[in-house]
Amino acid sequence: MRDPYAAAYVAGAVGTGALGLLVTVRNTSLGHPPPYAARHIARQVLSRLFRRRMSRREASRWAFALRAGYGPLLGMGWGLVRRRTSKWTLLHSGVLLGLGVLAFERAAFPVFKATALANTWSRAEHVWLFAQTAVFGVVTEATMRWLVKEETPAS
Repeated sequence: MRDPYAAAYVAGAVGTGALGLLVTVRNTSLGHPPPYAARHIARQVLSRLFRRRMSRREASRWAFALRAGYGPLLGMGWGLVRRRTSKWTLLHSGVLLGLGVLAFERAAFPVFKATALANTWSRAEHVWLFAQTAVFGVVTEATMRWLVKEETPAS
């Protein structure tokens, strides 16, 4: 793909798709969706925004819409800064992206009152948040590498 911004958008979407597959495993492992599940965030934030309680069905629809925009936008942001890490291994570069997403989310959740306070989460919920952001990062970076075949200068 010649356009690096389009590639970054697509890579973020693919990373989001991989994360969607992991959500079922995460929820099964925890026995419930964690406080940072997209549908909980959608319900919490948008209920305040619209000044009415959202139904579970509405929250699920909004969650899909939020993920559909959020992941590709994260991919585009990564596309702007990844040149410095493109020579790193896939795992290192992808986990760095995941850690950046994790840091952003840990800072944004309290600001937007999107989740219960992080100190109320179980250890497993914290571990799963790290795991899902790492999976998003690695899959997004792998997709970027596949889509944007960077040319190496001739010797």
